[in-house]
Amino acid sequence: MTLLIVDDEQSTRIVLEHFLKKDFNVVVKGDGMEALSLLEGGFDIDFIIADLNMPNLSGKEFLKILRASNLFGQIPVIILSGTDESKERIDCLNIGADDFMLKPFNPMEVQAKIRAIMRRVQPL
Repeated sequence: MTLLIVDDEQSTRIVLEHFLKKDFNVVVKGDGMEALSLLEGGFDIDFIIADLNMPNLSGKEFLKILRASNLFGQIPVIILSGTDESKERIDCLNIGADDFMLKPFNPMEVQAKIRAIMRRVQPL
């Protein structure tokens, strides 16, 4: 399974990649535009973890584009954010995020949420 991590914070990308590469093929991008280019280039992604606040294309805008797409609309997405605002969580979930997690996070919880979502999306 290929996992795309989209975050402008290098430390977040490093932690997630280091922890998740044991179980997933991990690809990292620094913002939503880079991630969108990767997807539009035909790279097959099974799951996305995206930061909410990124330059060029925010996590919310990235999510809106994904959900409007016939090609990428069904890819599961977890949104990460340092912002603990209920409105942001609700907006992201209403737009189509499968989950919303606050930074700092426990990588083991991220992994568990990925597996739970994938069980629902692609039953074993």
